[in-house]
Parts: sequence; C-alpha cells; structure tokens
Amino acid sequence: MRDETHEPETREEPPPFGGSWRTLYAVLLVNLAVLTALFYLFTRYFG
Repeated sequence: MRDETHEPETREEPPPFGGSWRTLYAVLLVNLAVLTALFYLFTRYFG
C-alpha cells in the first residue's frame, strides 16, 4: 500500500532568462526605476 500522506517534491524551476530569480528581479527593479525616472522627467519637461 502506498503512503498518500507525503508531500510532492517541490522543484524550483529556473527563470525564463537571467540565470537566477535574483537576477531577474534585479532587472525588473532597475527597469521600474528607469521608467519612473523617465516619466518624471517627461512630466517636468512637458508639464
């Protein structure tokens, strides 16, 4: 009889690009900061 109470193995898959999740999140945060700065500059210039 099989033991049905054990949890399935959780494997962490690699991200689609960047090599690691830390790198991917760092790229996303830098992208967010750059876009925020650009939108701020556009607002100051054209506002």
